[in-house]
Amino acid sequence: MRTSEHGTDASLYRGSERVPAGAHAEPSATDAVERVIDAGQRLVTERIELAKLDVQDAVSEKVSQTTKILVPALFAFGGWWILMAGVVMALSTYLVLPASLAIVGGAHVLLGGGMAARALHRSGRAGAARNGGARAASPSTTVTGATGVRP
Repeated sequence: MRTSEHGTDASLYRGSERVPAGAHAEPSATDAVERVIDAGQRLVTERIELAKLDVQDAVSEKVSQTTKILVPALFAFGGWWILMAGVVMALSTYLVLPASLAIVGGAHVLLGGGMAARALHRSGRAGAARNGGARAASPSTTVTGATGVRP
């Protein structure tokens, strides 16, 4: 845990340094205002330091989470490539190599396209639900018929 360079020592208060031994016991209004200003400055400085530490902690946590996801994903991606190379090699015993590659590649295109279409369909449905269902047609989006009357 980091500590602030500002302590709470009484010597930091300017008012306590200026009071001579034989003078009045209570600080003047000016000394009180100076102490309030100093305390406010220390408070702002410590809040800035705290915010900086919070940001550093949040960034390090996100980097840690990303690493925990990214490294296994890279291993899975490499394993998928090796598995698909094995499938191509197995198919090449029955078909020519270009046909084997076309089958594996086509399967990936179809699978990826289907997943993308489903994601778009789901995001469109979720967007409509967020916006209050189907949007009402505005005058700029409605089409008039041959009679000039909107349907």
